[in-house]
Amino acid sequence: MSKLGDKIRKTMRVEAVPIGFRAVRPAKTPQLLVAALLDDGDPKKVAEATEKGAGVIILRGAAGKLEAAVEAAGEAACGIWPEVVTPSAAADFVVFAAESTRAAALLDDKTGYVLALKDGADDTFLRVLESLTLDAILVDSGDSPLTVEKQVRLRRIAALTRKPLMLPVSVSVESGELECLRDAGVSVLLLDAGDKETLANIPSLLKTVDDLPEPRRRREMTLEALLPRAAEMAAVEDDDDDDDESDG
Repeated sequence: MSKLGDKIRKTMRVEAVPIGFRAVRPAKTPQLLVAALLDDGDPKKVAEATEKGAGVIILRGAAGKLEAAVEAAGEAACGIWPEVVTPSAAADFVVFAAESTRAAALLDDKTGYVLALKDGADDTFLRVLESLTLDAILVDSGDSPLTVEKQVRLRRIAALTRKPLMLPVSVSVESGELECLRDAGVSVLLLDAGDKETLANIPSLLKTVDDLPEPRRRREMTLEALLPRAAEMAAVEDDDDDDDESDG
């Protein structure tokens, strides 16, 4: 399992409440991860992003500096977003586009994979994505504010693929919007961290994430329930139709 996949699973896990007066409550697990997207693999910039609290680093087009960047990232998951996907022993994960990536490039089971989803994917394509070993799916819901329509689109992708979502956001995104994104299946917030202002405000975003109310239901349970529930409703409708025909 990649480090990214492990971190995402921890955000979706509900910790048991300790029992007893002297029980020690475990450290709170963040409900959302913050990923910093950097166009330069400069180890100093990578180290700065992780020091500010980014748990995930994505290097776009900087594979040549990967080993030094991974070392600077420390405990953060460090991946690449290359133009052409090739095997890389140093990268924890790779971001790729389905329409331009050769299938054989995804055979390395030691590397994690994040699919950059193209707009307009139909339901059949999304359902088949469940069969791929993916750490997450990178989607773009458009600019803020998050509307109900955009939230439904995110829920559709999460429900049909049964994969965690990664979403580009502004570092100034508000608490209510973060709560809606989390409940729609988003696990990773992607920041374009090329400017110092964004990096400086990562701790503030993390504080907002930390203060989010607990989800009403576990996200993984919610996603698993959506499709079976739809099937049950369809079965009930079929039964009703059969009853009507019998009455006739």
